[in-house]
Order: sequence, then structure tokens, then C-alpha cells
Amino acid sequence: MSERAFFRPDALRGHRLFESSDLDETRELISRVMQPHSLTPSGTGRGRSHMDFVKLGRLGMGTIAFGDAMRVDVEAVDGYYLMMFCVAGEAQVRTMDCSVIVNTERGVLCAPGEHFDAVLSPGCEQFILRIDPAAFVARRLMEERRFSPVVPLANAPLRGWMQQLQAVAGSTDLLDSARDNPQIAAHVEGLLIDLLALGHLETPGGTRSNVLAPAFVRRAEDFVLANLAGRLQLTDIATAIGVPVRTLTDGFQHFRGITPMQYVRQARLERAREALRLAGPDARVAEIALDCGFTHLGRFALEYKRKFGESPSETQRKR
Repeated sequence: MSERAFFRPDALRGHRLFESSDLDETRELISRVMQPHSLTPSGTGRGRSHMDFVKLGRLGMGTIAFGDAMRVDVEAVDGYYLMMFCVAGEAQVRTMDCSVIVNTERGVLCAPGEHFDAVLSPGCEQFILRIDPAAFVARRLMEERRFSPVVPLANAPLRGWMQQLQAVAGSTDLLDSARDNPQIAAHVEGLLIDLLALGHLETPGGTRSNVLAPAFVRRAEDFVLANLAGRLQLTDIATAIGVPVRTLTDGFQHFRGITPMQYVRQARLERAREALRLAGPDARVAEIALDCGFTHLGRFALEYKRKFGESPSETQRKR
């Protein structure tokens, strides 16, 4: 049995928010802590649910179990990063343009605004870590595209992070001290975020992005850059370069550290920035965004400011 299989969130058991056999009540109570979502049982629908949860600074950690097979569908994760892996059982998770089998050795990290869809096995208990984006900002880790959504928990780079997470979730004294003392909570938050960054987040110009990628990855990048204004879908890219979707996704995650659709969004933002820098004073930001493939102008403005630290109009004024 692997080292990861022994993760025990024993201290969290003393912070139980609820137990319920009513699905509507379960949905309502979880939504108060996380956000509105849909729950669809794929078994009897009569399992007993529970949730344990503790807030530590800008982190929230806990466990959720439904006592039955369940599908959890979140239209868009609202304003926080969601880390999830299984304490028991497994889940099939679709998020950020990829599909992941999540278990005790593999987790998933979902960025704000992304769709999250998980099909949980009957005996699944999830460990969840809710991360306020300000926690990354405070550690100067602002760009969410530096990480892959797939988190290999059993790999060496993340062992220190998992050991620290186990120490917090497994020690009643440490967990209660961090919950009750803002200074200790800040130290715990900073250590967990730094260890996660060290083990999983990509840095600009990191070695992964400089590795010579296979020809199909480079062909996909060329196809994307030539078709940014169109409605690009994952299947369109895979079909154009003649590889299966799974091969395309795995190639980007391994050699670029991002998914193909994350690359599309990055390329569109970079092109929009270049166009704004060259645009005349009478050019309209909305037209430039549309020409770069953005159909939702409000989302474009948010993503642009998150990546470049200024609004599109500010870039235009600086030309």
C-alpha cells in the first residue's frame, strides 16, 4: 500500500457541520460553505451524507461524503481555487478541459470560473481544500495557468505538501490552534501554499515549457494561432492535427504544463494585448476582443486584468 493511502483527516472529525439523509438538505448545507450546485444520485439516493469543515485564514479544508454514488455538478467555481482528492473511494472529474480519475493518489485543482463535474463512487469521501486567490497573490503566485489541473499527490515533489496537510488535518491541537489564532493560521496558510507552489505550480520560463515538445504539440500550437478568431473546440484541434483528444491533452499537460484550451485562452490574451498596443485611439476594445476569439466581453476584461495587471483600456491608453 502506498504512503498516500494513509491520509487520515482525524482532527477534522471534530468539526462536523452536519449529517443528513435528506438530499435537498445536504445540497443546501454544502452550498452555504461552498456554492450552489446540483446533486444527482446514481444509486439508491438514500445514503447518509456528512461534511466536516474548518476555515484557516484564506484556506478552508474539510471532507464530504454522500454515503452513495453521486454526481456533483458545479456550473462555475465561484471565486476560489478548489483542490479535491479522495480519502476513500474514487471519482471521475471533468474540469478545465480534461477528465481525471481522482483517488487517494491523484487529485484535481480547479481554477475560479471553471466548470467542475464529479461522479463519485458509492464509498467515496472527498477531501476538499478551498483556496482564496488572495493566498496565491500574497505569495506572488498570481497566474493560475501555471499549474496543471491534475495533481499527482504520490509523486516526490508533493510529498512535503501532503505531509504538512496531514499534520494539520490529523492533529486536533494544531488544527484548533490555527483555527483560533490568526497568526498561526497565517503561518499554516503560507506554508501550505509555498509547498504546493514548490511541488506543483509552474514558474514562468520553467523547464517544462522549454522541453522540446513532440511534433503534434507544435502542430496544435500552430493551428491554434492560425485560428484564434474562430470557435475553437478541443475536438477541432485534435481532428486538425490527426491525434486523439486524450493524446493531445496529455501532450500539452506533460510538455506545456497546461491543457490545450488553456493554451487557446493564453494565446488569445497575448494577441489581444499586442493588438491593443498597436491600436489607434479610436479603436474599440470590444472589436479587438471579438477579433481575438472572445465572445464574452466581461469575462475577457476579467481574464485580461488577472493576467496583465491592468484593464484592456489601460493598455490601449499606454500605447
